[in-house]
Amino acid sequence: MTTPWNVLAPVSGLFAFGALMIGLFGARARRPGAAGELWRYYASTGLIVAAILLPAALHPLLFTLAVAGAAWRCMVELAAAYGLAPPAPLRAVFPLAALAAAWAGAAGKVNTPPLILLALAVPAYFTALRAQPRAGRSWPAVLLFPLLTAACLAQLIHRDEGFLWIFLLYATVETQDSMAFLFGRLFGRHPVLPRLSPRKTSEGVLAGAAFGVGIGALLAHKLLGQPLADALMLAVLLVIAGLAGDLFTSRLKRVAGIKDFPAVLALHGGLLDIYDSTLFAAIPLALVLGMGAWGIA
Repeated sequence: MTTPWNVLAPVSGLFAFGALMIGLFGARARRPGAAGELWRYYASTGLIVAAILLPAALHPLLFTLAVAGAAWRCMVELAAAYGLAPPAPLRAVFPLAALAAAWAGAAGKVNTPPLILLALAVPAYFTALRAQPRAGRSWPAVLLFPLLTAACLAQLIHRDEGFLWIFLLYATVETQDSMAFLFGRLFGRHPVLPRLSPRKTSEGVLAGAAFGVGIGALLAHKLLGQPLADALMLAVLLVIAGLAGDLFTSRLKRVAGIKDFPAVLALHGGLLDIYDSTLFAAIPLALVLGMGAWGIA
């Protein structure tokens, strides 16, 4: 029987592979000091992984509360990015709204709360991604993405085998993101989108996608019992959504004129910098599963 604790093997394997790659190729990296930077990132990654997987492994309610807290923090980060200082009464609304969104997502497998929030979010972010933020008009962009992801993550953890769905989501996206970062720093030569994401290279993107699809398909097949073709489709969905999430938050920062969101970890930036791909990818995964795709009730 699969339990939350026997997923430590693939996690440990990925950490070991990352350490091996840095050890073998770090000294040959093109950019001076890249190896030392990679080791510092590597050392802090354990905390980032534990912050999402431990609450999910311990209890769905604990994870739901953690998700609500993360959504609250993300709203604060977006408000700061747009130069908004909410009045005292509105500050109390942030945590209450985050709890309400997480509770609505946890209340059932149906997609009604996420779909409502998604319908509100699309026009808000269509504007936010194109134009400089304006004080009063920026509040939908501050609120809706964190609330939408809170509802989707809470919905996922309360499914049958909820921890494994969260693990699949996070392991796939984090593998993609980490390997893109690692291979980009070690072997990257050709920028993909220099104006939007200057440090992203084609070598890193391709390596991240390959590792992400491979790990995601393997986990979906072995841990969740999905047929291999369905497991591969799930992995591709998560990898595409994870990359889109990275570009989405990069664009929000460029439009707002900032490099990073207010930091929670010095090397990594804010929660939206750390978990951007995971937060974004949770949305299509929750919606697809809620619609009963791949025969999953």
